[in-house]
Amino acid sequence: MRIIFRYKKKFVVASAVVTGTTVLVSGCVTVPEQTQIVKKELDKDRSISINNCDIEQAQFYSDKKREGENELDANNITILNWNIYKGEKRNWAKDFRQLSNGKDLVIIQEARLTSEVKETLKKQSIHWTLNTGFYVNDEATGVLTGSRVKPVSSCGMRTTEPFLRLPKTVLVNEYDLSGTDERLLVANIHSINFTLGTKVYGKQIDELKAAINNHQGPVIVAGDFNSWSDGRKEIVDNMVTDLSLKAVTYKSKNRITIFGNEIDHVFYRGLESVASEAKRVTSSDHNPIRVTFRVPPDERKVAQVN
Repeated sequence: MRIIFRYKKKFVVASAVVTGTTVLVSGCVTVPEQTQIVKKELDKDRSISINNCDIEQAQFYSDKKREGENELDANNITILNWNIYKGEKRNWAKDFRQLSNGKDLVIIQEARLTSEVKETLKKQSIHWTLNTGFYVNDEATGVLTGSRVKPVSSCGMRTTEPFLRLPKTVLVNEYDLSGTDERLLVANIHSINFTLGTKVYGKQIDELKAAINNHQGPVIVAGDFNSWSDGRKEIVDNMVTDLSLKAVTYKSKNRITIFGNEIDHVFYRGLESVASEAKRVTSSDHNPIRVTFRVPPDERKVAQVN
């Protein structure tokens, strides 16, 4: 362990070079000039919009409550969080279908919109939005959140890797809930990875905090935080404290660790964690996380009608 610690920075930089080279040689890479949200609803064609999160006011764009089939069940909210390694490993689609079956929310990092990925999402009958970090051969790559119901709103943020100069992204969606006038906010993050210090990493987390801070209602924050150092872990821990979040706990120790630190996390507030599991797979370099939540009855707020 002493040898690993001594050469940690050199390892990170070397990994950045190797990863960057892999991306570049795999095809033509382009980066959109602005935050770009790709959206696909089951009954509509795919659309692209520019929706930056307003981190000054942290406000969303719709205030109309939609009833019935467009609501998540506040008594049972099931999620999958998984970095799928761009769908490049064998059997990822088979595992994805099994893991995402019946899930209300599918929170994915390193989603690359290949024909196989799009077809797999279609077969699962989910609406999805993706915040594009970059394109490889015209295929959008970034964080993707799929859902059984349509999101009320979506916005995104991005932070550029200092070494690779490719953005990592954050996607923030809101969903209506049954039995309450409050909405569920779901933040999907892929944190920057290759830095010598924590300044840029901390800035990305601060922007995420600002987008969540004023939300009145339940919150899920999930993703690949790349929290592989003690300094990064401290920044994430401070975020959890500042936003009054709780960390999902697991009976098994199947989450991927780097230098002894878990890098994939699910945090929440205004909810109860009913069940959780981190499952070992060979179809990605990350192990998927499944969690079941519910909104406690005493936390459900309904507007009073005079």
